[in-house]
Amino acid sequence: MKSYQTIKRTTSRHTETIWLSRPEKRNAIDQAMAVELPEALDAAAADDDVSVLILRGEESTFCAGADLNWMNSSDLPEESKPEKLLPKLFKSIFYFPKPLIIVVQGTAMGGALGLIAAGDFVMATDDARFAFSEVRLGLVPATISPFVVRRIGEYKARQLMLKGSSISAKEAMQAGLADVIGPATDIEDEIKRLCQELGKNGPKAMRTCKEMLLHVAEQRLDDKLMAYTAEILEKIRSGNEAREGMRAFIEKRDAVWRQK
Repeated sequence: MKSYQTIKRTTSRHTETIWLSRPEKRNAIDQAMAVELPEALDAAAADDDVSVLILRGEESTFCAGADLNWMNSSDLPEESKPEKLLPKLFKSIFYFPKPLIIVVQGTAMGGALGLIAAGDFVMATDDARFAFSEVRLGLVPATISPFVVRRIGEYKARQLMLKGSSISAKEAMQAGLADVIGPATDIEDEIKRLCQELGKNGPKAMRTCKEMLLHVAEQRLDDKLMAYTAEILEKIRSGNEAREGMRAFIEKRDAVWRQK
């Protein structure tokens, strides 16, 4: 497995965890991380042994957003500017083809909420704090806004982004930014349970399902869309994975991909 400067990758059976690993900078996203994280996501997407991905921060903080030393640089080459790299980073999270769990502890600020909003499942410790802090710095949460609006809606995004103040994990869950909150030990148990549930599913089916939903969400409800969904069903239904899954159900046994 490739080594990185700003992230770490660990695996356990069919689950991979990517750790944001700049604890001395509260895991802030700098230029290197903005390049390395999409590379690691691509590697996990291509690894057939990985069914589920977890993204979390090392030590006491999830992520303090974009590194202000990077954001404040005025002499960067075009390809290294935050406005070039950050949209690619958030898109790589949003379009990751396998189930993606985000685990939040400590603080999540600014750009960190782009990572959170682009994930599939968000679990947070009950003492975590969330903040769209950009306006407090004279900035705007521009590159994260498409993902946040999709997750929590326009008007809730307006309220949180315009205020810029910190909110609790409970408030984040009420807003739609988190799905499960609880004490740290309970969250670890919830992660295990969710990974076990996802492990019961056909890997190809989950990948196709996620791809389908991303497409459907952007389309009009018309005959073209219905034809697309019919084609997806036909392809997946006639494939080996679906045939095995249906046979296993009829025969009252586990499918071959079921993770014990």
